[in-house]
Amino acid sequence: MKPSPRAEFHVVVRGNCWLRVAGHKHAVPLGGGDLVVLPRGDPHSLVDSPDSRARPADEIVRGQDLRNYGPVTYGGAGLPADVLCGYFEFDRNRSHPIVAGLPALVHIRNTDRDDIAWLQAALNFMIHETRAAKPGAELVVNRLVEVLFIQVIRAYLRQAETPPGIWAAIADKRIGAALQLMHQAPQKVWTLETLARQVGLSRSAFAAQFSELVGNTPLRYLTSLRMQRAQELLQDAGLSTAAVAAEVGYQSEAAFGKAFKKFAGKGPGTYRRRSRPASS
Repeated sequence: MKPSPRAEFHVVVRGNCWLRVAGHKHAVPLGGGDLVVLPRGDPHSLVDSPDSRARPADEIVRGQDLRNYGPVTYGGAGLPADVLCGYFEFDRNRSHPIVAGLPALVHIRNTDRDDIAWLQAALNFMIHETRAAKPGAELVVNRLVEVLFIQVIRAYLRQAETPPGIWAAIADKRIGAALQLMHQAPQKVWTLETLARQVGLSRSAFAAQFSELVGNTPLRYLTSLRMQRAQELLQDAGLSTAAVAAEVGYQSEAAFGKAFKKFAGKGPGTYRRRSRPASS
């Protein structure tokens, strides 16, 4: 399978199969209840045994009815397996630290375990909607996919013995709380003192722990967060540059323009003009 701009996921509803991923030496065995996500869109294939030849997906689905999400049937000589496939879509032009911090392969094992019951519930709803094909199913499935992504992240953090990078920071009680404050209201006038006080740490201890876990200082992380939000807002033709600046915490349009150019390599006006055709 070719690399994908999407983060594809597969849920083994019933049976067993194997996942082969480019760059991974060994195939990954999957059983009923397993869920895998490929956040970076790495080439991969699903096969019935580690040594089986994988046929291209477009050959398999050719001529099959894909209305109402399928199902797509293939093979028949081996043991049956039902797999629910879908994808999460991100703006690959902007690197969000949370998405960038995910590994190339997320494997959630045995999703019927009690400690990740919410993930299983989301999957069950999605399976029901794709099979029932009732009016409004597409809207329901799209919302469920958003819920599924959140539940995948929660389950990944529970099952990861040592979460890497930004995820270790999110899992930390105090640094995670500081990240949540910044993400919820990036436009607020946050300082080292106010953030440290909110999470119950001294200024120096907070700065040291944040930098160690996140790999950046709190204020630089906040600036990056604001600029990413500004990139989204600049694609809205109804918002002036001054309005975007205010939305991300800048009282001065000139100060915002300087910060944005340093972050994106171009000024807000140039970015808006170049991004508008792509977004439309």
